[in-house]
Amino acid sequence: MTERSKTAEILEAEFARELNILESDGLKSNPLRLEYERKVKELSELRDRMTAEGVSEAAMAKTLHFERRCLGEVYKDAAPPLFREYILYATEKRYGDPLGPDYEALRNVKNDEQIIESATRPIKDLDKRLTVNGFKEWFENVCKK
Repeated sequence: MTERSKTAEILEAEFARELNILESDGLKSNPLRLEYERKVKELSELRDRMTAEGVSEAAMAKTLHFERRCLGEVYKDAAPPLFREYILYATEKRYGDPLGPDYEALRNVKNDEQIIESATRPIKDLDKRLTVNGFKEWFENVCKK
């Protein structure tokens, strides 16, 4: 067996392992995803503290957006390796940045109040953005090439 075919075999085995996890847990009900969503919702506590301290809306929006991005990075890094690459690929394809839009990009389409609100709630339609079929297509069309 050649080195290339060994690598391809390992890649296929990892894909099958991760696909099995996704098909059994689902995307939104995966324990890692549930933990991430809980942490995102907890950002509302930071929002409330900052409001009580009189922090400006702009500073609050920047801070909460930064914290949300950091959470995203931590939980993306914790995902299984191939699924992590799929998430980063899909996010970059959608936003031009593998971690999602930065604050300045968001300010082009949202005001600070909207940024604060979106930083403290999980994505509702995640299962439309990241799908098991999308993962399969990414693996075949991007990863294996």
